[in-house]
Amino acid sequence: MMLKLTRRIWLLLLCGLLCAASDPCLNSYQTLEQETQAFLKDKSKAKYHSNWEKLITKFERIPKSYPACEKADEALLRAGRLWLQCAKLSGSSADLKKALADFEALAGKYPESSLADDALLEAGKLHLKLGEKPSAEKAFQKIVTDYPQGDCAAQARKFLSELLPSSPAKPGGTSSEPKQIIAPASPEPSSTAPTPPAKAPLRPNDAIALLLDQSTPAKAKGPAQMQNLRYWSAGTYTRVVIELDRAAEFTPPRLLKPDPAINTPPRIFLDLNHTRLTADFRARYAFKDNCYELPIGDGLLMRARAGQYQPEVVRVVLDLHSLREFKYFSLPAGEEPGWRIIIDIYGEQKTAPSLPPPTRPTPKPGTTALPSPKPSPVPETPQPAPKPPSQKPFIIIIDPGHGGKDPGALGRNKTREKDITLAVAKELEKELKKIFPRAQIVLTRKDDRYLSLVERTAKANALASDFANTQDAIFISLHCNANPSRKIAGVETYYLDNTTDRAALRLAAQENFVSEEVMSRAGDYTNQILADMATTSKVNFSIPLAECIQQSLVRELQSKYSGVNNLGVKKAPFWVLTGATMPSVLVELSYISNLQEEKRLSQSGYQKTLAKGIAAGLKKYEYQAANGQVVLP
Repeated sequence: MMLKLTRRIWLLLLCGLLCAASDPCLNSYQTLEQETQAFLKDKSKAKYHSNWEKLITKFERIPKSYPACEKADEALLRAGRLWLQCAKLSGSSADLKKALADFEALAGKYPESSLADDALLEAGKLHLKLGEKPSAEKAFQKIVTDYPQGDCAAQARKFLSELLPSSPAKPGGTSSEPKQIIAPASPEPSSTAPTPPAKAPLRPNDAIALLLDQSTPAKAKGPAQMQNLRYWSAGTYTRVVIELDRAAEFTPPRLLKPDPAINTPPRIFLDLNHTRLTADFRARYAFKDNCYELPIGDGLLMRARAGQYQPEVVRVVLDLHSLREFKYFSLPAGEEPGWRIIIDIYGEQKTAPSLPPPTRPTPKPGTTALPSPKPSPVPETPQPAPKPPSQKPFIIIIDPGHGGKDPGALGRNKTREKDITLAVAKELEKELKKIFPRAQIVLTRKDDRYLSLVERTAKANALASDFANTQDAIFISLHCNANPSRKIAGVETYYLDNTTDRAALRLAAQENFVSEEVMSRAGDYTNQILADMATTSKVNFSIPLAECIQQSLVRELQSKYSGVNNLGVKKAPFWVLTGATMPSVLVELSYISNLQEEKRLSQSGYQKTLAKGIAAGLKKYEYQAANGQVVLP
């Protein structure tokens, strides 16, 4: 018996060693990512072509050394994009050709990768830039044929239509305006022709595509049920949420111009296919003009209405007073059951705003509140007579995580995350009022009440809508971390963006109320949504905001407490930050699962120290912003 046990132990040790053998690839990639971030920030190094070449060669070496590693494809994509950045500085076509070689190597060696169509799209654009139209056409056509449901297919079709205006895309992408699919159903098998391959399976830690999607549900009997219409509104912003019991196909929202002939206002509409209105929905809203009406009348929207347009098609219409722009995205089942389609509408309100900016006049629309940094290094000594940060008209929205029926994470001694975040939020409010007496400090909740993730961001956007520049508003969501291992401790600050860090994804799944399986699956449309968000100034300004808060928070804690771990600034797909129109961060105050930190979190002194650290970080950020010292990535 003892011999068998010993053998089992040795087998387990051997398995551990075999598993550890795969770590060098992941470690190499992560180390390279850190090296790349430091390199891109160091202009003295980035100006030499040889330094670019050394860095990129390290990425190119990963798929050669570890061809089966899950990071091999990503390393090639990273190498290609770094060559593109290098080419912008060097102006060399040779660098463009090296980028092209990496993109084509990815598509050729890893055709099942979720990044294969991204690589083909980059290759096609490079072929066009190099004057190689036939090769560009071939790359774009391969996307349409092999990855018709991928996030790059629409762009590929557009390029093909420009290259071949008289020739439509070949089978695999027949529609120039494809319908948006929330959760695509599996295609019926064909006995006559093979089904073209769909988007390659996503690797389990590729977050840019998995933020808003969940696993494709099994086909349910009967149509989806539209259950409710909700909205939040203030100033020049309104968020409308369409709630369904499960995923359904819908057409992208379209804007219709006013029609004086039939006296109709401008309106946005979309159709939900294979969907019906529930009996409760019909009973809840007044029936008028062949539809069920939700009056809004906020100066931006007149009303929202829904009707059974066809036996299994529900049409939703938003009648508008004014419109500057609108955006939409979808969220799977998370803290609330079912599926939600979210439409954010921005416009010019006719009446006076309910939240006037304090004292100083609002900047003219289109002006930049945060100037771009100067090329030369920022001097350590501030310029004479800097603008006091407290004089700048802006709003800070503090979001205490969880609340009401949602306790959040629980410590071993039954400490509830929702209680800690609210206590720290109130202390932070006091600190910020001292530092920024003329700013508006608002809490999304002031007591133990439940707010959905969608509602939290909607409130923040509504409050920020009265400022001409969204950088004049800041959104901070407070949370406590948790981990099955009670040894893990520390503080960290997150911003919304793509990540390949499994721990960050695990945490995001926890805060988003979904399983890791849900967070590990991809949708065809979410890449485009998140990619669009990632290019906004909101994300760019969120990074220096997170860095200022993390540095000041750690400094404040370490000055009074021992054993405080600085876990750094990270990125992750938190839904509470999704759709926010302002710089937004999520602060993990400490690990409530760690016995020492749970005890500290329950102490008012520690809560006040947390608040002081975050407030000091905001003061530093606003000072840098007021004096043009915010360094954007």
